[in-house]
Amino acid sequence: MDREAEFRRLYEAHRGAVHAYFTGRTGDPQSAADLMQDVFLRVWQHLEKLTDMPEDRQRAWIFTVARNLSVDAHRHQHTRAGAEQAVAHEPALAPQSASTAASTAVIAAERVAVAGEAIRRLPESQRITLTMAAAGGMTSAELAATLGVPAGTVRYRLSLARRAVAEALDRYDDPTEK
Repeated sequence: MDREAEFRRLYEAHRGAVHAYFTGRTGDPQSAADLMQDVFLRVWQHLEKLTDMPEDRQRAWIFTVARNLSVDAHRHQHTRAGAEQAVAHEPALAPQSASTAASTAVIAAERVAVAGEAIRRLPESQRITLTMAAAGGMTSAELAATLGVPAGTVRYRLSLARRAVAEALDRYDDPTEK
């Protein structure tokens, strides 16, 4: 099999539809192009598996990847927006000097970035559960019904996710701790 020729064939056959899908989902041609690049990177990585599939299954596989990337991008965007909104609603502290206020703002922004990165690194099941609980305000029973898993599993995933984020923040707050 000529890998490059097979990849070009798949790319040419699906690039227009994939780009249109992402443009419709994001409303932003640049974001659509970035997501499309991620899809075709995965196509390249799984080319052997794809070439063994019939064409209709290839298309289904590609659009499943596209849908998953779109959902992940959407969640990431809402998680970041939620974190920024939470920081914006922090209660005002006592008046400080300009330099102290600036350093406090920098530290807060860095902590938000650390928390965001910790959330991005969570396994998908924990990330989805945490995001739905935090952003959606859903109870463990509601999450269990939505995700099709027992409520105990939801609580366990939330516990693991919260612990991972807390540990990332602890490492940021005290970098000398191991």
